[in-house]
This record gives sequence, C-alpha cells and structure tokens, in this order.
Amino acid sequence: MKPGNFPSIPIIEAGSHRVVGSFCSTMDAVSADELAALAQLRELARQAKEIKALLRNTREAEEKILLENRLEGLRNQAIPWQEKRRQATHEKNVRLGHATLPIDDPHPHQTNS
Repeated sequence: MKPGNFPSIPIIEAGSHRVVGSFCSTMDAVSADELAALAQLRELARQAKEIKALLRNTREAEEKILLENRLEGLRNQAIPWQEKRRQATHEKNVRLGHATLPIDDPHPHQTNS
C-alpha cells in the first residue's frame, strides 16, 4: 500500500485557525497486504479445524498419524504467513506514524582502550 492513501485529520490551533498538526483517522485500518495474509491464515485455520474434527472421530492409528502430519503441515504453512502479516502491520504502522524505524548512528561512540 502506498503512503498517502490514508486520510489525516488536521489539528487546528484555537483562535488562529492555523493547522498545527494532524493525526491519523485510520489507526484501525487494515492494509491490503495484511488482508491477504489474514485471508490465508483464516483458510489454514479452517482446514485445521476440519482435520481436528476428523482426528477426534478417527480410531485407526494409521489414519490418526496421517491427519496429525497434515495438521503439522498446516502449522508449518502458517508460520511464513504470520510473519508476512506481522511485517505488513509494522509497515503500515510506520507509514501512519504509529511506529518508528531504528536510526543508525553515523558517529558510533568510540571507546578508549
């Protein structure tokens, strides 16, 4: 999502009508990248729920092992999607000014040995 797509609400100085700042009106907005990751995570959760239901109703050990393996596979698929969602949320919050980026010190402190 491009910066500037989020509207801001101006803060007006009393008496002078001068704009002295603004705050984001979309603090709870979800970016397109977040929506995509959340949709994928929901689908994986839906599949996991179905497998768990089958697992509860299965008596055969072989079939239980297969279902548990499928469930573990879904968990592994979810890990990168969770990271993508976390990253998209962080990027959105940085754009909105709700998070800060680390600043590299151009003049690192020198230690005297």
